Amino acid sequence: MNMSNKKNECFIIAEAGSNWKCGSYEDDLIQAKKLIKVAANSGANAIKFQTWDAETVTTKKNFFDMEATGNVSQYEFHKKIQISEELQKKIMKYAKERKIVIFSAPSHIKDLELMEKINVPIYKIGSDLACHIPLLKKVAKFDKPIILSTGMCTIDEVQNSVSAIYNAGNKKLILLHCIANYPAQISESNLEAINTMKKEFGIPVGFSDHTKGILISTSAAVMGANVIEKHMKHPANPSFPDNPHSLTPSEFLELIKSIRLIESAKGSGKKVPTKSEQKNLKNNRVSIVTLERILKGTKISRHMIDIKRPGSGIQPIYWNEVIKKIAKKDIDNEIPLQWSMLE
Repeated sequence: MNMSNKKNECFIIAEAGSNWKCGSYEDDLIQAKKLIKVAANSGANAIKFQTWDAETVTTKKNFFDMEATGNVSQYEFHKKIQISEELQKKIMKYAKERKIVIFSAPSHIKDLELMEKINVPIYKIGSDLACHIPLLKKVAKFDKPIILSTGMCTIDEVQNSVSAIYNAGNKKLILLHCIANYPAQISESNLEAINTMKKEFGIPVGFSDHTKGILISTSAAVMGANVIEKHMKHPANPSFPDNPHSLTPSEFLELIKSIRLIESAKGSGKKVPTKSEQKNLKNNRVSIVTLERILKGTKISRHMIDIKRPGSGIQPIYWNEVIKKIAKKDIDNEIPLQWSMLE
């Protein structure tokens, strides 16, 4: 499944996360629009939001214990950032006006009814629900593209989830390697898992990056990630737990520029001289040249020739063949030898 506009181009997702929720409907819409505008202007392929209801996300006795959040009630945290149906509709409408793909991730199987109602084009399944087989089966039935994050998963668990989606009749699947920690440590990135999953499943695999900065996302692109998902923040938005591993507009633009440059540098993989090298072959490579004036009828000997620049003469691989050839005409000193000069 190629979700990009160009062949083999990495699909870049700006993750809005919780980096925009203020509390009031009006303020939330303003902040969400800021992120959408930045994502569209930066050249991101899509922007992603969350669909969740605190009542179905977690029990009231469950707590976060991460660097980004501290020790806080998950229920209270999600209560502050849940999004109403009306707000989601307004956000999606604005994204379409800005001509950027927008989609969402459910937090519970009950969210799917609302998401179908607002017609999300892609389903992102977060790492928390990666092993939620009943939800995966139901999402698969919608026959829409599915992006499945695999943070906290073993390869066997990923296999179970992939099989559930396939058996439900949906093959529009992309996997994301992910380290589900916020922020994630660079030393734990394990980017080789991208290629491990590519080999195991034979489908596109991307990377959901929770590290700080752009280094690991660009590294993942170098290693062949088909999708990069990275949190984005707007300087004017309030500070939220996702901020430490989120990029500012200028950083997000730099990320996209870097990935597009990486893609342009990958090339075809064929080991042949490039167009610019073809020009340089003549002057910057070596060939067999004369060390003295050689008269017509003279047998070529080793002391008469050498191998040095330019590269416009007979190639060095033919050195032994040139020795003992006869000059068909007078040949000046420091001339690249040509076969037409010899017999």
